[in-house]
Amino acid sequence: MQPAPSSLTPSGTTAERGFKKAILRLVKGGPERLAIEAGQIDAIIDPTSGHAILLPDAQRALIERKVGFRSLIGLAFDWYWEQDERYCFVSHQGATDEAIGFTEEGVIGKALWDLSIDNLSETDWQTHRQQLEWRVIFRDLEVRCVDRAGEMRYVSISGEPIFDAQNQFKGYRGITRDITARKHSEAVVRESNRYARTILDGLGAAIAVLDQAGVVLSVNPAWHVLAITHSSIADVACGSNYLTGCDNAGGDEHEDGMAIAAGIRQVIAGERSLFRYDYAADSPAGRLWIALSIAGTAGNNAARAIVSCEDITERKRGELLLDLERTVLRCLTDADTATVALKSVIRAVCESQGWTCGRYFSLDQSAGVLRFSESWGIPVAAVEQFIEKSRGLVFRPGAGLAGRVCQSGQPLWVIDGTRDAGVAPTALAPETGDEGAFVFPVTSEDTIIGVLAFSNPIIREPDDRTLQVVRSIGSHLGRFLRRQEAVDSLRRSESRFRALTDLTSDWYWEQNRDCRFTQIADGNPFGGADILGMTHWDLPGVVLADATWPEHKSNLAARWSFHDFEFATVQADGQCSYYSICGEPVYDESGIFSGYRGTGLDITRRKCAEIALRESEGAEVNPDDPAFAAAVRVARRALAERIADRVRKEYRPVNNDDGQPDLNGQASAKFGELLRALEFDRATDLRIAAAIELIGKTK
Repeated sequence: MQPAPSSLTPSGTTAERGFKKAILRLVKGGPERLAIEAGQIDAIIDPTSGHAILLPDAQRALIERKVGFRSLIGLAFDWYWEQDERYCFVSHQGATDEAIGFTEEGVIGKALWDLSIDNLSETDWQTHRQQLEWRVIFRDLEVRCVDRAGEMRYVSISGEPIFDAQNQFKGYRGITRDITARKHSEAVVRESNRYARTILDGLGAAIAVLDQAGVVLSVNPAWHVLAITHSSIADVACGSNYLTGCDNAGGDEHEDGMAIAAGIRQVIAGERSLFRYDYAADSPAGRLWIALSIAGTAGNNAARAIVSCEDITERKRGELLLDLERTVLRCLTDADTATVALKSVIRAVCESQGWTCGRYFSLDQSAGVLRFSESWGIPVAAVEQFIEKSRGLVFRPGAGLAGRVCQSGQPLWVIDGTRDAGVAPTALAPETGDEGAFVFPVTSEDTIIGVLAFSNPIIREPDDRTLQVVRSIGSHLGRFLRRQEAVDSLRRSESRFRALTDLTSDWYWEQNRDCRFTQIADGNPFGGADILGMTHWDLPGVVLADATWPEHKSNLAARWSFHDFEFATVQADGQCSYYSICGEPVYDESGIFSGYRGTGLDITRRKCAEIALRESEGAEVNPDDPAFAAAVRVARRALAERIADRVRKEYRPVNNDDGQPDLNGQASAKFGELLRALEFDRATDLRIAAAIELIGKTK
């Protein structure tokens, strides 16, 4: 709006007073005058010309508003332009025309598409010309050009059509803004975002970005992959609410979902900067373990939390396998029998891998077949029935999974009973054909001694680490079973040898390196006296020739074994008791002498018989004499003791065909042989032989 003519615009004090009087003459009423004087009226209508006359205060305010508006417009754009009806520039004004090369002389008479703009295609220009033909307003048409300095510049053009009083199209007018700085900033941000997105997409971990409400703003490709193989907690797409997915998780994942949702809410609320959570979940590929991490974000953008999910199944399985191997070793260390070891090992494997039951089939070397030996299973009726039916199973090498493993020495598995394993479905689990199976050998020094067979509805195909661990378990168990078998055999041999020793001796003794008694077992010799800490020559009432003890002590000092060392002791009632002892030196693991051990025999009866025979030498023998009969009985017992003692000293048990000590058959043969070859080199023995011969003649 233009101001009133200059004749109506006061410029001095006199003029102002005259202008004011002229205005007041046009005002008829007193209230209007008071309103004008109070500054409440900006203009009045001249009834003669019908023009509006602005009052001085209103004129000054209008001028100030125009100046402010132009200043504001100048801040909003850099150039102002006008075009005619042929879309050619007729005006182009701005404070920095030469900065981009669009000077008024350079654009007057040209259309926009005639300028040096290089970022719009012919299709883009056709679209723009169509908009102009339709006389529509266009906004923010971004074009790129090269300025006079040779640098790339970006400008944004907006325009609107112009119509005259008769509504005839006269052209376009509009503004242009320099957006080069903004474009450069956008390029930097875009490059930064592209770089960040490239990194995000390249990460193996699944990433999702959440807003304040828990809605998923974006995800990377790894998240889509995880969602395909995972269950509800991770199966949340862009635009969905991750918190809702966690809250609605069902089954075994319900507790995990609630914990994760609570952690996310704490991070979003700023109560914690980081939340970590590991959990297990079922998937079509089997059991999975996920490591979840939620971190808060700062800034004015919509993102409030970043969820990272990493599949740690392989790491977890490795940890479980390592724990399983340690558990098996602990079970074998704690077990004192083969049965306890087998049950504990089978149970440890089943619980670690989530299998229902396991069985051990031992290899019968003599028959060449695998026989059921031991088992463990979860307390379910079907599993218990399955194990019970397995007790009668026998496999020959090459027959069934167990037989094939025994023959090849390599683990075999069946994912489930519907897959072809190259064996009949009833070969290993006759009543559960749909069960999966995993079978591996039990070895000792590279020799197969049995197989372990595990069953479960689904058996995951083992990886190299699993196969390595089961081979180690089979080797540890095999060595334990062989060692336990040797221990059991040794126990049986020791038991038999002790039984034989008990038959050929009265007690067992041990001495320290000073030849003093430290233990007396299986008897109460020497009249029941407490002899611990004594030597043989310190025994109470001991009787022996003076020349005999120095020789015996010399043998002991030389660490020699001794046999049939005889001596006597006088009892409290004056009677003599006679003893015969045998001993051998004992050395520790370092080869250092630690004492003696041996056996003792009470030979009082035999010695009494010898004395009786010696006293009866030269006397007439009457077979019907009761004294003679008693002497014969004593002689027979003495002879039996003599022969048994010789057998004990000269006979050492050997193993028979089945590897067990033979203490009966060969001993009998040896007994007869010794009886025939026995040399009686002393007078007492001659008396006994004569008595036996006499007995034979009188029968």
